[in-house]
Amino acid sequence: MPRAEQWYAIGAAGDGTLLFCAVSDNLKGPAELLERGAAELAEVLGPAGFEFIQAEGVDSAGPFANGEFFRGDRRLELQVRSAPGMVRYHFGEESLSHEDLVRGVRALEGITVEGQYPGFSQDPMAAFRRLRHDLEHFGAIFLRGGAKAFRALNKWVRQHPKKSGFAGLA
Repeated sequence: MPRAEQWYAIGAAGDGTLLFCAVSDNLKGPAELLERGAAELAEVLGPAGFEFIQAEGVDSAGPFANGEFFRGDRRLELQVRSAPGMVRYHFGEESLSHEDLVRGVRALEGITVEGQYPGFSQDPMAAFRRLRHDLEHFGAIFLRGGAKAFRALNKWVRQHPKKSGFAGLA
């Protein structure tokens, strides 16, 4: 039996060509994907006292789902369409992208293990498994650290911007 898929416009290429993604009938869309992904992340965030809330909607790019794991003044913000997109950590007024959190923690703590998120896969749940890996290896400052440590990490990230172009390859 052929797989049933629903196609959604997700943006446009530089030449104006529309880009589409297919969502398998096995996943009913971004809301269900986020729900399943949140269950994967709850294995790490739940024991640290975080709760999860979710919202969904449709805009010009198609259906989406947003969710947050929160505890006090800490929030892990997630946005999903056909796979997890934006992942952002908030601690009070401070905020870091997932990429910056991993880059900063690796540098400041001398961790040689590399971050796995986002990675590439046909399986949209793979991104959540990679994000869980990163939370387990680099997330302690967000999960258990204090506001002062998170501010210091954010300051380091601002003072050491990610290199781009050929310099970023070194």
